[in-house]
Amino acid sequence: MLSSRKSEGAYRLPRGNCDKDETPEQAVVRVLHDEAGIEVEKVSQRVGTYTEANKKGKIVGHHWMYEVTNPKLLDSWPALDRKRVWLSIEEAIAASADRHIARLALNNCSLAS
Repeated sequence: MLSSRKSEGAYRLPRGNCDKDETPEQAVVRVLHDEAGIEVEKVSQRVGTYTEANKKGKIVGHHWMYEVTNPKLLDSWPALDRKRVWLSIEEAIAASADRHIARLALNNCSLAS
């Protein structure tokens, strides 16, 4: 997980948007590199696809959550201002208590089995 930019002492899963002409899988590889300094060659599996709606029911976002295998940690990366932390699955779920979609994905990943 990464240190939050907005909430001191909070940790978040890396996240980002798909660029134009980029698949969600390609976005995962790019976002992990840019935000977390993690290099992966391939995405292993999709954990889930979630939509987010506002209070009026309008869809405001689509979220694709993935697992990766064989990550390589980099010594430097574009968002070096964010601290990486390694947590157990239970700690990650607890750290995501205020992040419904992250919590769903963590509860559905292979580590939670």
